[in-house]
Formats: sequence, C-alpha cells, structure tokens
Amino acid sequence: MPKPLLVFVHGWSVTSTGTYGELPARLRAEAARAGGPGLDVAHVHLGQYVSFRDEVRIEDVARGFDRAVAQVLAGAGAGRRFACVTHSTGGPVVREWLDRFHVQPGTLDACPMSHLVMLAPANFGSALAQLGKSRLGAMKAWFNGIEPGQGILDWLELASPESNALNLRWINDYPALRLTARAKPIFPFVLSGDTIDRKLYDHVNAYTGETAGDGVVRLAAANLNARHVVLAQPPLAAGEPLPSARKRLRDLVKVSDTRSAPTAFKIVPGASHSGTDLGIMASVRDDGRPHATVDAILRCLRVADGAGYDALRTAFDGENAQHQDTTRRLEIEKIPVLPDRVYIHDPHTMVVFRLLDDTGSRVPEMNLLLTAGPNADPNQLPEGFLTDRQGNRRAPGNLCFFLNHAALTGCPAIVDAQGRQRRAERIPRPPYGLRLLPRQEGKWVEHWAAELAADPGSLLDLVAPNQTTVIDLRLTRIVREGVLRFTSQLSPRSFRKDEPGPPA
Repeated sequence: MPKPLLVFVHGWSVTSTGTYGELPARLRAEAARAGGPGLDVAHVHLGQYVSFRDEVRIEDVARGFDRAVAQVLAGAGAGRRFACVTHSTGGPVVREWLDRFHVQPGTLDACPMSHLVMLAPANFGSALAQLGKSRLGAMKAWFNGIEPGQGILDWLELASPESNALNLRWINDYPALRLTARAKPIFPFVLSGDTIDRKLYDHVNAYTGETAGDGVVRLAAANLNARHVVLAQPPLAAGEPLPSARKRLRDLVKVSDTRSAPTAFKIVPGASHSGTDLGIMASVRDDGRPHATVDAILRCLRVADGAGYDALRTAFDGENAQHQDTTRRLEIEKIPVLPDRVYIHDPHTMVVFRLLDDTGSRVPEMNLLLTAGPNADPNQLPEGFLTDRQGNRRAPGNLCFFLNHAALTGCPAIVDAQGRQRRAERIPRPPYGLRLLPRQEGKWVEHWAAELAADPGSLLDLVAPNQTTVIDLRLTRIVREGVLRFTSQLSPRSFRKDEPGPPA
C-alpha cells in the first residue's frame, strides 16, 4: 500500500503556519530514519483555516477541509490516504469532517484518513470560551492578541448544543462502526497535557491555572472516552392523585447508559497547551533530542491494525495511572521572598447535565444540587469536590460541573520529598446523589422536584477520572386539567381566575 501523507490542522485564532513550530520538520526527520512509521515524508501539508471571523463556524471549516484534502489527494495517486495531526480546535474540526462527510453518509470505507492524532483537542469545549471574544482577544500570551471569531467560540463553550450533538453521536453511534477494525481502519488518538506554564498564567482569569488541564483544555474535555446516561422521572399513572406541594418529588430512574468505543488517550507529561517552553506542539525542536510529544505521536503513527491499537491504548492507560499516582501529584513553585506555592494535580471528572422534560423541551427555573451522605445532604459533600460550574449561555438548561474525582472517592495525605504533609487526607462521603428543585411553583403546567436515589455510589458510578459524562435529566411535564375546558353556558363568562384541576 502507498504510504500515507501527513497533514496538520492548527487550532483556533491562528493566522500563521508558524504556529506548528518545528513539529512537522521533526516528524518528517523521524519518519525518514530507520524504524520510523510508514509515512510519505516527501509530502507534508500544513493546514490554514480562518477562525477569527464571526460568520465562520466549525461546520464551515469542515467543508473547507474536505475540499482541501480532495485537492491534495488528487495529485498524490490512486488509493492514497493521509494521517492527520491536529492541535486544539483542529481536533473538533476534523471530527466534524469525518462525521459529516463519511459517517452520516455511510462512506467510511472510502474515508482517506488513516490516523487522527489530536493534540490537546477541545472535544468537549473549553472553560475559557465563555469569557467572550473581547476578553480572549486581550489574552495575548495564549492567543496572540487575535480578535477571535464568535461562530467557532459558540461551539467551544462548554455544554454547547453543537458540541453535544457531535459528542453524543460519537458515544451512541460510533461504537457500532468499529473504526479500528474496518478493512480501511481509522485510528483516533488523544494526547493532552496537564501542566500549567506559570509564565503564561493570566492572574485575572483563574481558568488558565485550573488543575487537571493544560491552561486551556481540561483532560476530561479532551478525552473521547465518554458516557451518555439518561435519568428520567416515571410518567404519572392514570388517575394518580395530586400530592401536596411539599411531597411533589419523583425519583429519577436510569433509562439508558451508553459508553463510547474505547479510544487511545495519553497524558503527555510536562505539556501545557501553548508556549514555546512547555506547549504540547510549540515546544518541539527539530534537534533530535527526546521529546514526549514526538515520542507519543510516533507511537500512534506506527499503529497498523486493531490489535496494535488496543495494545497501545492499554499501554497509555497504564502510563496515565502511573503519572497520576498520589506520589506524583504535588507541584511546588518556588517564589523569591514569598512562601512557596503548592499545587496538587488531582484527577477530575466533567459532567454535562441537560435539563429536559419528557416532551424534549428545556426545563426552566430549576436548581440542581449534588448531595452526599445517608441523608442526601448537600452540606455533607467533601471538601474541594467542586472545582467549577458553568451554564451554557445559549442553552441555559445545559450545565457543566467540573468535579475533583479524588475528593469524591477519597485520597491519602499528600506529602513532599521531605515527608512534610502538604494536604491532609481527603475523606469520601458517599453515597452521592443529586436533587432538582423548582425555583417557583407552577400552576397549569409544572415540573416536580426530582431526586436520584442515593444508593451506595450511585452518582459516582456514572463518572470516571479524566472523562466526561453527559447526563440527561428528563422530568415529567405535568399538565393540569383545565388548560382547555368546554362550557355549555352560552352567556359570556370570564375564565381568567379558574383554578387548575388534577394532572390531566
């Protein structure tokens, strides 16, 4: 078979192919050496797309990618395929292309891409996206001072409808496609760092120093090992009496639980999102010296079949566990004159809640509370369990929680090299559950409070470290009798003050 070409696709807010740094040249040099992956080193193509105009959206860039790939392959000979290396938003761009042009039309056997190696991809978005384009444009250290485009920024906001749509197809539909076991397999990989470049840290915006991420993208938001769970209130039984207002609570039950196909995911030690010192892409030098990013990419590009893919995925899992061992989570930043700054890199999990009712409509005015302990008390949640909570601005019923998985499961004390305790033991407080409470009482149409029964580990069983779980909370829409009535009274009467009846 002909060797695949090598294609690069950059991230968001980029205006120069200089963003790739020396990585393309380094990979070409490595591939040319004995034992390198089977790549066509004479043909390396650097993508360049517009992401800084408001009218451009992810799907538009995916269409442009399809045309550009066709042009490159047209002159490369029949049967040629390509391996793709992306950075940041480039990952969702190529995933959107794969979904739009090959998965949905059912043409995967004709897909020209063999390997997709995503560096720090914002697959589930980035917490920074909600800051808005003017604030992000001012963060020159991260985004080169470019005025970012709103169209792509909307996709990147956590829990956006667009990212949810693509990711739910990945979770629910892609396992049956068996990407890595096809006659023409497609091998997806995610490589992401969890190091913060303190020189680039923005002191005004704490997200750039958030733990369990690289300063822009969280590990859980990059990882494509994900889960979709549907929890629903059972429908009202025929003739079921209306309970008192204080007892209008119906337990949530699990309706479905789907996991994505296992996807190779590696935490790249010492890698941040950006910057020439620690950036997962920009710090690569074409000098032949060992580099964690280059080593990981080459391991991915050497995969040639499903068995090789599974073996590398398993190896990555073992390396990740070793990297996140409790003995390696402590980071101490030495500050002249001032006391040392202590950072602890606990594994985190991300949960996207979507509040809907049984008609598919968004549920308004609800409070979502997590609970802990045998009494399902929010006040019993362990210390440090919540790192962040964001609601999507365009889809208010979509909420994203960033949870410290180590705090929920418990963690031994963290000590430094001298044996000094830097953090006390974290004590778990299971069982964990959740509760939805209406902010105001309905009358004609309403939603009742909901609760996930706090069986031991119930909520904890739905999440995993370094991963995202999308949880749909479907409440029963209660329509009371009297929304529409007939009367045989022919003389005019006002029905404005009529009282509602029981659930219809």
